Amino acid sequence: MSNVHRAVVGGVALLGVVGTSVGLFVAQAPEHAASSLVVDDGAQVLDLPTLEAGAEELRFHEPTDVAVFTTLGGEAARTDDLALNTAVLEHARAERTEWLSADGQTWADDLFVFAVDPEGRLVGTYFGENRTVDPEEQLEIQDAAKDDFRAADWTDGTLAGLEAGADRIERPFVRSAGGVVVAGLLSLLTAVGLGSWLGVGVHRARVSRDMRAEGDRRMADVIGSMDETELRARLIPEDSRYGGRVLRRYDEFTRGVRELTELGNEARAIPGSAYNRKASQTRLTAYRDKAAELDDLDDVIADTAVFLGREPTWNEAWARQEGPLREDLEQVDTVLSDDVPAEARGLPEAQELREFASDALAELDRLRGRLEAQEVSPDDALDVLRSTRDGLSERLDRLAGAVAEEVGDTAEEREAMSEAMRGERGRRRAEPSIIGAAYPSWGWYHLGAFQSGLHSGSAAVEQSRASSSGATSGYSGGGSFSGAGSSSRF
Repeated sequence: MSNVHRAVVGGVALLGVVGTSVGLFVAQAPEHAASSLVVDDGAQVLDLPTLEAGAEELRFHEPTDVAVFTTLGGEAARTDDLALNTAVLEHARAERTEWLSADGQTWADDLFVFAVDPEGRLVGTYFGENRTVDPEEQLEIQDAAKDDFRAADWTDGTLAGLEAGADRIERPFVRSAGGVVVAGLLSLLTAVGLGSWLGVGVHRARVSRDMRAEGDRRMADVIGSMDETELRARLIPEDSRYGGRVLRRYDEFTRGVRELTELGNEARAIPGSAYNRKASQTRLTAYRDKAAELDDLDDVIADTAVFLGREPTWNEAWARQEGPLREDLEQVDTVLSDDVPAEARGLPEAQELREFASDALAELDRLRGRLEAQEVSPDDALDVLRSTRDGLSERLDRLAGAVAEEVGDTAEEREAMSEAMRGERGRRRAEPSIIGAAYPSWGWYHLGAFQSGLHSGSAAVEQSRASSSGATSGYSGGGSFSGAGSSSRF
């Protein structure tokens, strides 16, 4: 069945099942603009025009007075979970008595206060007595702002929190989590089933088309350069440590071309209407992968002949061998300055890596000069590249472990960081090169993998902290004050 047929059948079935649920949901949409907006930006971090414009677009389920409060809690707020709750209450008693009930013991009716302390890394939400929100939903409102707050985007984070509050305050049951589950269970099951059925087909068709196009392009390159590749292979010196190994890969290349031809015939026999089938995607993926493998290998065979034979263009072949390593070494200082967490930048392992990169770059420059003067053999030059790659990998490994120990506050956080770093370390990046062709099982630690590991590891630590810290209610020195609200850290 083609994707068009899938869409028609799925659409008709889904329309009947979902229509009623959607109608009920839409009918209960929020419709009240904020009754008022007060912004007390004590921390001076908000763009007031942008905030006001965004707040005008908010719609609440019931008339609601919106207040935004920011403060700088300083060092004390970083350890006192009640600091923001208390700051909001003290501000209300001193400057905004209209936020309090007549007896001063709760928040005023219809009120929604959204607060943030950039220094204390706290975000809070507070509600009038007739605008109750359960603790879990309070935390959801706070969580909605945290990604922006972690990026120091205080205005967008505040708007995200206000929008989440507008959606949840006095939300009717049909639009609540429970209501959506009850009203939409059948719709959800139907939508998931049909959507997955159609979505998988569309995705497979797109991926399959991309696979076919790349496979055709790569195969054309392989077939077009076969004679040249054979000639280059004959010029590779068999007594070279690297040349002999690459020549054995040439035997794989000739066998692979025959396999690629068969895969290409199979790919061309698949009609476009069948690209949404799993079997088609599997066959086209095999075609693309084999074409890419051989296309890369014939380039390496050519570079091997040129470099080991010291042909006139040997320097270009050498540049392709040292280029990826040189790029990693040149980026080390930037990664250490920009990507490594601030608290880990002074680690001895970081300084060791920086010094290694600087020395290795100087050695690569000297190595090129020695090659030009024919003071070092091509085989020995490749050995230097390989040992330098290994040295860089060892230092990245040591730094990764040290960063995990430094950044993580608990064993769980250190393990989350380490696991993320190991995951990226284990992803092998294809890098067509003479060394890689001669030693296919050789692996190294790319700087890009280290960089990705830092980002994913930091995110894992933040997620671990967010999941382990719920919202904190209560007010230091609040006396008998019992206004609804809470705060949490970001």
